[in-house]
Amino acid sequence: MVQWNNVRYDNERYAMIEPKSSKESILMRYSTDQKVKARRSIIESGAKVLKTGGFAGVGVDQVAAAAGVTSGSLYSNFSGKEDLLKEIIGEYLGAPYTDAREGDDIDWHARLKGFLTGYISSYHRDNPAGGCVMPALSADVSRASAGVRRAYQQRMNDLIDKIARALEGGSRRQRRERAWSIVALMVGSLTVARALPAGDEADEMVKSAFQSAMDLLSK
Repeated sequence: MVQWNNVRYDNERYAMIEPKSSKESILMRYSTDQKVKARRSIIESGAKVLKTGGFAGVGVDQVAAAAGVTSGSLYSNFSGKEDLLKEIIGEYLGAPYTDAREGDDIDWHARLKGFLTGYISSYHRDNPAGGCVMPALSADVSRASAGVRRAYQQRMNDLIDKIARALEGGSRRQRRERAWSIVALMVGSLTVARALPAGDEADEMVKSAFQSAMDLLSK
């Protein structure tokens, strides 16, 4: 299809076609906007539902209901639940720390310290729906397709690179090793603390992991 002087022509027959009315254009734009909003809602609500219920414990209908859309709408945006998981991992793993770009004029060390303060905390432990995907969905990713695991790998490498950038002292290899240790403390501490009954042990787990992570910042 081509357009010239506001008149469109079919490429195969070069037949003149009347231009779309402004009403039709508005309707098309409205439809596109609605689809974008629906997709956004599915990703956001799907992330919360999957983080609390687990990939195997939540069905497509539950995700759609949480997003306020039909199951058909979900399938028009994603091929299935695993495709949605891939999108969630690709968007949220490491966020909001990884949202900063390499060229941004920021204090990476201070940014990481603030990120870890909120991450390895009793609040994060008690609020998985609003928290990170790593402690909630990593086990599900390990059982997912190669495509989901590659998305996880890419986001994890970005997180490790940006944590290593914030660390002080040592070679680049040593900083990456410390970055992996910090991620292990982040994910492991919340996973264990959430499995424990609420009480002293769960609190001690979080506090101990946080202090160990702080020690690694300037080791």
